[in-house]
Amino acid sequence: MEEDEDKAVAANSEIRFIALELMKLAAKSGRNFEEVAAEYMRNAEKLSDMITGEEIAPVKKPGRASSKEK
Repeated sequence: MEEDEDKAVAANSEIRFIALELMKLAAKSGRNFEEVAAEYMRNAEKLSDMITGEEIAPVKKPGRASSKEK
């Protein structure tokens, strides 16, 4: 049971850290926290799908330079 409590404490710590970082991003970007948090959740879900193979990551075509590389 102590192990479950340790996991809960660790999870709460991570959530607090993520919330703080999202608050900083929201303040810096001029968007509200809900928008930034929703984008974060969509990106996290998309990354999870890509890792598990449920979604294929887009592949850049070779030979095309971005405007930054010119």
